[in-house]
Amino acid sequence: MKPQSHVPERVRRALRLIGWNALILFAGLALIGVVGEAYWRLRVPFAEHHHPSTWSPTVGRGYPPNVAVRHTNYLDFWVESRTNALGFLDREPIGIERAAASCHIAMIGDSFVEALQVPIADKFHVRLEELAARDMGDLDVTTSAFGMVNTGQVGQLGYYDEFVRHFRPALVVLVFVPNDFKNNSPLLQAINRKNDPDRLKEVSATRGADGAITLRPPHPGPSRLAGLPPRRRAADWPAGVSFFARWLYSKYDALSPPTPSSQLVTVADLLSRRSPRYAALLDGFSTTRWYTGETFTVAQDLPASHEDALDFTAFAFDQFRERVDRDGAGLAILSTHAMRVRGGLGFDRLAALAEARGIPVIDQYDHILRQGADWRDAEWAHDRHWSAAGHQWAAEALLEYLKRNQDICTMRKPQASPPRPSLLTDYESIASDEPAVRSVFDVHLRGNTVSYLKSPCSGADVRAPFLLHVFPEDVESLPAHRRRHGFDNLDFHYHELLALAFDGKCVATRTLPDYPIAGIRTGQFTPDDGHIWVAEFPVGAVEDEQDR
Repeated sequence: MKPQSHVPERVRRALRLIGWNALILFAGLALIGVVGEAYWRLRVPFAEHHHPSTWSPTVGRGYPPNVAVRHTNYLDFWVESRTNALGFLDREPIGIERAAASCHIAMIGDSFVEALQVPIADKFHVRLEELAARDMGDLDVTTSAFGMVNTGQVGQLGYYDEFVRHFRPALVVLVFVPNDFKNNSPLLQAINRKNDPDRLKEVSATRGADGAITLRPPHPGPSRLAGLPPRRRAADWPAGVSFFARWLYSKYDALSPPTPSSQLVTVADLLSRRSPRYAALLDGFSTTRWYTGETFTVAQDLPASHEDALDFTAFAFDQFRERVDRDGAGLAILSTHAMRVRGGLGFDRLAALAEARGIPVIDQYDHILRQGADWRDAEWAHDRHWSAAGHQWAAEALLEYLKRNQDICTMRKPQASPPRPSLLTDYESIASDEPAVRSVFDVHLRGNTVSYLKSPCSGADVRAPFLLHVFPEDVESLPAHRRRHGFDNLDFHYHELLALAFDGKCVATRTLPDYPIAGIRTGQFTPDDGHIWVAEFPVGAVEDEQDR
């Protein structure tokens, strides 16, 4: 006999109704998810960022030359561009002679110059070149752009030293955004990126015990702050596998007010315990005042760490002023609209630093107002970077400045002193020596380095991997796992270096092991076709030949 339930019938009906409603709800959500996923997979050109990276001992982190870069915020834009021969998101650089003969304007900045959000043809420096050709036809205005996300003017000094100065620009324009103050400070940069301030991956600066600020080269090793636990978000897993989930999360993130990471407090605590100076700068740390670069634009009284950041920004301006004066170029700052729209104090602070150094400031926000336009159109709906309209207004503001100051182009100043060597000047220096081997690439030995030179050269010449096998005089000098092979395998890809295919020249330099070397076998190869070219030579014989 079936036992009788003590649950009243009306309760059982209610439970069944709830169960069916829940089932219908879950089925509806699943259907929405399936349809949404199908829609986004069919609609978007790509759903994953692709930001390949490399590192240079003089510039730090950057993009490899001649690679595709894809970027999206999953809401407003999906842009794919290619880096040029120098590893920047710009057109191929014009030749040095053409740049020096023209009125060349070099733009230097962070993500606003990198401009992942628009095609290269829409970027402000390209627009400026087009506007100048239309309105200033008597001048040959050429432009180039050197930008990388999360850098300030201190880190951008490496771009000038390694690349920009070789173009002999008539004018260097520093594009300034609110977070540049923060990025110039090694302490605030470290907190923002959860890194060690003494191990930053780009050119940085440090303050000594005497208070003097000096430059510091990019750090080659890991940069994450020791003792910091990894941070995981609940949305990371679904967003990693679902296009639709990425869109939902991006929409929520864009519409929610920005909130600081809880890790910032942990980072500040770790750094405060490291040194008395950091402890003093971070006294009373508050995420609401520290984590955003816009603190500089809205806060009347700055925390000690932010006052310190102003000193580092002033130092960077001094460094740029010294370099452009030495090289006979003009210097100006383009203040982006964001310096004014969310509080004008940042613009006032920038203007004061610039005026003290005789650097003109071009105000994009003021230009937008004079056009009777809405500054909101300068940004994307869900991203504060420039839209195509923002780039156009930046170009127009620069054109106005250029029209008022045409003598920048017509009265070029001579260089005060020769610049220090770099990869480009190294090419001429290395090429003046007799190579160890002449082949598709000339192979040069100099001290503990082997260099590969080719001219004329293009990106196609460096796509294939390079073979580099080093044979020691004593096999016991090799690492244990290489002894049975009898040589060190130092094969490399050209794009792993911040090497150059520039002005028709390619140069790549590799450091050799410090043990005595008997010989080298080198060349290029592809997995499918095998060796493209191969050369072998005894190191001792080469050294003897060079000695004679």
